[in-house]
Parts: sequence; structure tokens; C-alpha cells
Amino acid sequence: MHVHYHGEAENRDIILNWLSPINFFRRQADISEVREKGTGEWLLADPLFKQWESGSGRTLWCRGIPGAGKTVLVSMVVDHLSAAFRNKKDIGVACIYLNHKEAANQTSSKLLAGLWRQLVYGRNVGSVATELYQQHKDKGTAPSLEEVVNILRSSLKEFSKVFIIIDAMDEYPNESPTFQREILLRHLAEMGSNVNLMITSRPNISPEPSFFPNLETLDIQAAPEDIRRYINAQIELSPNLRRHVQKKPVLQEEMHRKITDTVDGM
Repeated sequence: MHVHYHGEAENRDIILNWLSPINFFRRQADISEVREKGTGEWLLADPLFKQWESGSGRTLWCRGIPGAGKTVLVSMVVDHLSAAFRNKKDIGVACIYLNHKEAANQTSSKLLAGLWRQLVYGRNVGSVATELYQQHKDKGTAPSLEEVVNILRSSLKEFSKVFIIIDAMDEYPNESPTFQREILLRHLAEMGSNVNLMITSRPNISPEPSFFPNLETLDIQAAPEDIRRYINAQIELSPNLRRHVQKKPVLQEEMHRKITDTVDGM
């Protein structure tokens, strides 16, 4: 029995790595590690976010300037949702972190397969994925975008609700003739009525209302209280800063005031 289980686990890993070479679990963990505890709470309390979280088939498009903290907020939302629905097996959470430096590897098929990989965590990969692997194995070929979309949709049907969070849509290429961003957005919009999408981007990217009928937009900027927490954390981490503040406590308030006024939401 032990040998049989080991063989099944090994086959599962082979299928996972073949179908989804991009592992967003690691990226999520890395960002969560550097996030300052207690920051970003304003987003979870925002009425638009609460409406998005409680509804179904909704899209929340979050726009912010570079440095506004969008990526860190995405990691916080993923952690929040994962904790809130940890004991509900019929609710899934998955994320994508886009990066222009990795655009060549982040094809639409690999990104959507990355969502599938997160949703089947702790579950059976399913007969559809297994059969697809068998079809391609001897040929040494990769799955097509259409095949990946079909596998993802088959997994989505196993949930009553799925949260999909996409970071930095502006970093995904949309040049002719491939129009990758357009393709990715179209497939995301067609995932189903049980899928809630949250997408972040810079302000120069505008969502297509016809793609997302239940669309709300939310402006993202660094909240003064988050900047304050970050400054305090940096002071605590630096022996020199900490020593100066201990000698002259008014310096800490002066740093808060001048930095908060200067960064202008960054």
C-alpha cells in the first residue's frame, strides 16, 4: 500500500509540473514574508471590497500608481481569503503575479494552468488532466491554451465560489499580433458566474466593461497609517535610527510628517 501511494503521489507531481510549470505558491509566500503586519487593513474594510467578497460573478479592478503597494495588497487579500475559507472545501482561492521580465515564460496557457494548480492543491488532479498528460507524454508536446482552459473550467465546477486575484495586469504585453493581455482577460471573464475576479494595474490600463458586466473600480494608494507603520518598523530595524529617536523622540514624528507628505500615496 505504501508503494502504491508513493507511486500515485509521484505521478501527481509529474502531471502538476508538466501542466503547470509556474508555481505561484512560492511567489505568494515570498511577498507575504516582507509585508508589514497590520498594513492594508483599510482595503478589507472598504465597502466595494466587502461587496466583492460576499458576491458572486463580480470583478474588482484596483488601479494605482507605481509604488502604491498593489502587489503587497494582493498578497494580503490572498492570505485573508485563504484564512477566511480554510475550512470550506467548496471555496477556492488562486492568484497570478505578472512580471514584464517574465513575459516570455508567462504565456496565457501557463498562467491559467497556474490557477488550476492552486485549485487542485490537496485534491485529485482529475481524470481530464491525467488523460491529457497521457495524450502528450509520448509526443513530448505541451498542452494547448484551449486544453488548459477546459481543464481549469472542469476544476472550477467543483467549487461553489472561486476567488481569482491577478496582480499587475499592466505588466502583461498586449502588442500586435499576439495581444496576450486581451486573450488572458477574455478567458478570465469567461470563467463562470461562480468566479470573483480581482485585478490590479496602473491607472493607464482600463478594463473593458463588455468583458466584465459586474465591474467595480477601486483606486489604490498607500494609506497614511500604513506608511506610519512601515516607518516605525524601519526605525526598529535600524540601530542608528533607533538610537537617534531615543535621544530625540520628536525626530520620529518629524519623519512621519515629512515622508508621508513627500511620497504622495507611494
